[in-house]
Order: sequence, then C-alpha cells, then structure tokens
Amino acid sequence: MPNNTSHFERARFAVVAGALCIAGQSAALLAQARPTGTVVASNMNDNTATVLDASTGRVLATLPTGEGPHEVAISHDGRWAVVSNYGVRGKPGSTITVIDVARRAVDRTIDLHEYQRPHGMAFLPGDTVLAVTSEVSKAVLFVDFRSGQVIKTIPTNARASHMVAMSSKGDRFATANIAEGAISLLQAANPEAGTLVKVAAQPEGIAITPSGSTVWVGSNRDSVVLVVDVDKRAVVDTLRGFGLPYRLAITPDGRLAVITDPAKAEVRVFDVATRRQKFAIPIARDSLVPTAEIPGSPSPEGVTVSRDSRWAFVTLQGRNRLVTIDLERGTIVGIAPTGTWSDGVGYSPIRPSP
Repeated sequence: MPNNTSHFERARFAVVAGALCIAGQSAALLAQARPTGTVVASNMNDNTATVLDASTGRVLATLPTGEGPHEVAISHDGRWAVVSNYGVRGKPGSTITVIDVARRAVDRTIDLHEYQRPHGMAFLPGDTVLAVTSEVSKAVLFVDFRSGQVIKTIPTNARASHMVAMSSKGDRFATANIAEGAISLLQAANPEAGTLVKVAAQPEGIAITPSGSTVWVGSNRDSVVLVVDVDKRAVVDTLRGFGLPYRLAITPDGRLAVITDPAKAEVRVFDVATRRQKFAIPIARDSLVPTAEIPGSPSPEGVTVSRDSRWAFVTLQGRNRLVTIDLERGTIVGIAPTGTWSDGVGYSPIRPSP
C-alpha cells in the first residue's frame, strides 16, 4: 500500500482484507468437511457385507453373511452392526449376522429358528435388545442381543411386515406391511395395543420422528409418501411426485427426511416441520461412470444418516456403489465401491484404525 494512503483507506483495507481472510478460511473448512466413522453395507447377491471408511470411502473389509442379506442396523454405541439374512426365493432365512465394527470381523450368528424372513431392525436404547421384523410370523421380535434368544414378540396383525422404525426412546414402533396397504403402530410396553392405519398400496420404506409423533411411509405402487400422526392414528399429509419412494430416513435431530427414489434415480430431502422439499439430488450416470454410460437406473436404495445429522449414505444397487451426501448443501461428496447388489446400510461413529 502506498505511503500516502489515508488513515481511513488503510482502515478500510484492513477490514476488507480481514473479511476476505475469514471467507477464505470458511471456504477451506467447508471444502475440507468430511464425515468420520464407519459404514456397513449389505450385498444381496454376494452374501456379504462391505465395511467402509466413511471419510475416504476405502473398503476396510468384506465379510460373509447368511443368504440374502438385506438390512443393516448399528448399535447406539457404534460397536455392533447386525445384518438380517432374509433368505432367497424358496428358501426363507432365519438368521442375523453380528459384526464387530472396530475389529471388522464377524462376531457370531443369531439363529431365530422358527421366526423366518427377518428384515427391518433397530437396537433399543442400551443396546441389550434388538427389535427385528419377521414377515412369516407377522410380528416384531425382541431379541436379547447377548444370548440371541427371542424374549418377546409384538404382533403386527398384518401380512408382510417388512421394515420397522423406532422412536429415539424405544417406546414407539411402526412397521410397513406391504401386503396390507397399512402400517402398524406399536408400543413396546403394551404389545396388545397395536393399531393398523391404512395408508396406500404396497407401503415399504418407513421412518419415524425421534419423538415418535409422526411416521413417514412410502407407497411403492401409488408413488406417494404419507405422513401419519401417531396420536391421531391418521394420515395428515400426502407428498407426491415420486417414482418409487423406496427407503426413508429421518435425521437424528428430527429436521430432515431423506427419501431414495430408484425409479427416478434421485434422492430427495424434505424439511420435516414444513414437509417441503429442500433438495432433489439426481444420481447421474456420467458423473459416476465417466468412461461409459451403463443402461438402467443407478437405483439409489438403502439410506442411513450420521449421528450429527450432516451426512447421508445411500447404496446404489444398480451400480454396486455407495454415495455420501452432504445434507447441508444437497450435494454428493463421495462415492465408494460395495459388493454386488448392495442394499441395506448402517452408520457407526467409530473411526477406523489405520
């Protein structure tokens, strides 16, 4: 700066320079922001689970499961991942693979015996009890996680109870019952108090707000998402414009709903309070496979959210990939390989060792 510059101009320059410096630092921090932790994805065709570094997308391990692994759930402490072995056509599964996340190893297998077609799962607070749907039994099973024994069943009174959603306190549950066109609203403390609420045809993807006050459920056939008031036991809103709202997740802070749509090859993010869309994130072919286009949808399917509500992880079943989405900006910030026909996905805050 010239020596004859006035005091006022020098002061203004200092303010502008400081602002630019702060802006530059903020941009740098934003650019450097990445998730931490571990992601586990099930691979239906390989009968395996892929363990990935959430920050880098590096494959840490590929572990064996039972036949037809579908969904993944993670314990609250992040130590355990469980994979439901749904089975294959003509051969129902009845086991759950338990994975030690830090060791990147299969710890054991839980045998549910007569309870077949396990699918959606959730750990209750304390991580000593696991809730899991059994389609054949039309029930939600409560499994002692240490012994592997079924200690209680809650009937859904509905056919094909596929996915389950649980409130943060573990007192309220909801199942999507594909063959009934209805969801079951259940209470852990009162198994006989379950209620069926009619929604739309073939409900499958389902999520519940942390408070347990509302349930969001997607209809595969009618291409809508229904919002159900749990206390009123009634549909209070219908969101349209979907192709196939296949899987849903609500962020731990209760602010956002993330919905995968394999038919339209996009992920949509909604504000839970207003039920208005914030982002529609296309899964473009050429951005994922720059050397050649692959016909068909990339099929975004399974979805889970980090504990800080910042990142969503979505399996691309049609690409054998996992994408990481920044929920603040509505952009894809990472892509990683999985096994063949990746489906369910879970997130653990445990950071991988080198």
